[in-house]
Amino acid sequence: NAILMAYGNKCTCCKETEPIFLSIDHVNNNGEEERKKYYANNIYGKIIKENFPATYQLLCYNCNQGRYLNGGICPHKS
Repeated sequence: NAILMAYGNKCTCCKETEPIFLSIDHVNNNGEEERKKYYANNIYGKIIKENFPATYQLLCYNCNQGRYLNGGICPHKS
């Protein structure tokens, strides 16, 4: 997967490498706002078209959800 490769093939936080656990995270915590503009399937095309911008990162689902529930900071880092 080009997106996984472009963002390092691992969770930015805990370094998990299992592809099935990885997800795109909005670095600026603006995922909800962006989802209103783009359908989930279109976000991947947008990322590729914009040449893998630094406003996204890979997180595993645990770190992504933890970050969401913890005010934008993964519990690993708080």
